[in-house]
Amino acid sequence: MTSIYSPGSPIFLPNGARIFNRLIEYLRKQYVHYGFQEVITPTIYKKALWAKSGHLENYADDMFTVTSTSPSRADVTEAGEVDEYGLKPMNCPGHCLIFAAQKRSYRDLPIRYADFSPLHRNEISGALSGLTRVRRFHQDDGHIFCRPNQIEDEISKTLEFIRRVYKDFRLGSYRLKLSTRPENYMGSLEDWEHAEGSLKRALDTSGEPWTLNEGDGAFYGPKIDVILKDSDGKEHQTATIQLDFQLPKRFELEYQAPAPELEAKGETTTDPELLAVSGPVRPVMVHRAVLGSAERMFALLTEHFNGKWPFWLNPRQGIVLTVNDSEPVLQFARKTQRVLLGTDSADVHVSPSGLAVDLDDSARSLSLKIREAKTKGYGMIIVVGPKDVANGTVAVDATGGFQTGDKPAQKNLVMAPEELLQFMKAKSIPYNLTHSSPMDPTEPAPENVPGYIAAARRHGIPLRQSAPIRRGPMPLQLPILEHLRTKRVILASASPRRKALLNQLGLDNVEIFPSDKPEDVEKGKITPEEYVAETARRKILHVYEQALRQQEEDEKKKEIERPADPALVISADTVIATRSGRILEKPRDEQDHIRMLKHLRDTRVHRVLTAVCVLAPKDNLAHPGYELETHVEDTEVYFAQAKDGLPDDVIEAYVKTREGADKAGGYAIQGVGGMVLVEKIEGSVDNVIGLPVRKTLQLAEKVIFKQGIDDDDIGSDEEDDEDEEPYRD
Repeated sequence: MTSIYSPGSPIFLPNGARIFNRLIEYLRKQYVHYGFQEVITPTIYKKALWAKSGHLENYADDMFTVTSTSPSRADVTEAGEVDEYGLKPMNCPGHCLIFAAQKRSYRDLPIRYADFSPLHRNEISGALSGLTRVRRFHQDDGHIFCRPNQIEDEISKTLEFIRRVYKDFRLGSYRLKLSTRPENYMGSLEDWEHAEGSLKRALDTSGEPWTLNEGDGAFYGPKIDVILKDSDGKEHQTATIQLDFQLPKRFELEYQAPAPELEAKGETTTDPELLAVSGPVRPVMVHRAVLGSAERMFALLTEHFNGKWPFWLNPRQGIVLTVNDSEPVLQFARKTQRVLLGTDSADVHVSPSGLAVDLDDSARSLSLKIREAKTKGYGMIIVVGPKDVANGTVAVDATGGFQTGDKPAQKNLVMAPEELLQFMKAKSIPYNLTHSSPMDPTEPAPENVPGYIAAARRHGIPLRQSAPIRRGPMPLQLPILEHLRTKRVILASASPRRKALLNQLGLDNVEIFPSDKPEDVEKGKITPEEYVAETARRKILHVYEQALRQQEEDEKKKEIERPADPALVISADTVIATRSGRILEKPRDEQDHIRMLKHLRDTRVHRVLTAVCVLAPKDNLAHPGYELETHVEDTEVYFAQAKDGLPDDVIEAYVKTREGADKAGGYAIQGVGGMVLVEKIEGSVDNVIGLPVRKTLQLAEKVIFKQGIDDDDIGSDEEDDEDEEPYRD
């Protein structure tokens, strides 16, 4: 609500305050992840501060002036004038004061401050509109003080922060707008061009579409704005990222760094003479807000959800209804409410649950109370009757607590109040802040579940597990396997999944010997099939030579008989190719992994090519050497799409698991391929996991048992390909 006594200043009632506080608390938890430290700063500052920051010159019309009504209590300047104060419209000058309060080293940067203090801007009365245009508001304000060479990384992290938050709120698509130098700008043209270039490069790296808005930047620097549409199609600017070279100059901010002249240009050096000299360097300031105005975001979310709030944001998470007004029913209903609120204990040190649970113990009919509760949008309706009192349980309708895309809830759950408390607490955690909360209280909580599996379950995504290898008689009784189990077998790969596939065949003697040879084959001059075959061949030859060399060294050191040569060396390499024949680059770091997996999801169909290469030394000692065979398996993979229920947080959680980290040099699809990311496979599932097992064994038979025999004498594999794979269900 609003009041004529404070136009443009929203008044939040209890339910609104609950939503507002949950928005803020959600961001506080995100700040831990993104390295922000929360500070609290004054609401008013002297006019001298605003003159120093440039706001008095460029922003005075939008500021409120504060003076004392008591001359005897007014502050007086050195000139004898009454000192005026200004209500802060922004937090940045206060954060500059904090940065300047102590000496800083380049090792301290980046420093990230966050502030939820209320801001005041003197909007004209005719422009005021509900929660979207106000005079008093709260901004999830943040400022990053960083080195010049950290700018693009900080901008990229902030764009990722925005993408993550808006995904959690399920706000759909948004557009990015880069606003450049206005007419009344501060600073040099060179600084502006540098700042605008940094933002453009960060936007290009993000992969998100963006547009240019010439001349609409802030007076102190260019900015990136996030534009959202409301339910009526009207656009609102919400999040913002602004680069500022001016305020650090005005406040004379600095940090100490070696080779200061190069540091100021964002350049590095290894010259010991230059590094021996340290000096002051001006930091760069990044202004950022993810929600923008919390009030404006509140309004957009209200329209977006249309009263059907996600459970964790819902101000009416549950209501306890009584079947009748008998004393046992009333007492148990009140006890249930206290249990859910976390106030049932006499110990005042026990923390409340934080849930919002109401009680309706009126003498009205149950059907009327249920209808009213559904109309008001309660997430869970909890009914207490005489039978519930006798059993110590309650009946729960949880269908109001699930949003589109969640796992469907059961309508008639029966559980004890204490069990219900745990169920509601699990659901009250935003999606990417929990790791293993079960969505259904009838299912046991699994132990040590990877984050991406927990995230998938939270969204109700089916885990598309690939079929296991069939062992037949345990283990498989095949001539080639019987032979290899007593020999030395080397896998030229660090992939734990490839090793696991061979272990499942009974080859527990497999040695991991990863190749460190760089993949320096030019992609543009050969086909993807030729490329992956060549990289697998180079790996296996490199590892074979390394293994023989290591044997010789061990023999010399230990003065023992030379160990047996490897009976078989196996290597494999996987690439993902588009239908047009372009090979996707393998990601270099965690963020590359996330971007690539999202690209696979959003572009739907790709080819996964795995080359398996096997090598065995020749039996004929008169003609030393080796036999080598290569096969390329081509599988068309249909990746799940966002609309099929594969949100960003599932992908992010997968890449952040150890399983994802193990794929630091590859595509990171093997672990998630059969579980979440891949929807349909046309071809070998084992190929997507990382090693076509059947073809590997066939090639091993050829290089060991059939040395010197031509393919024409062996016969074609085509007939076998028509049958079901002999090593799989």
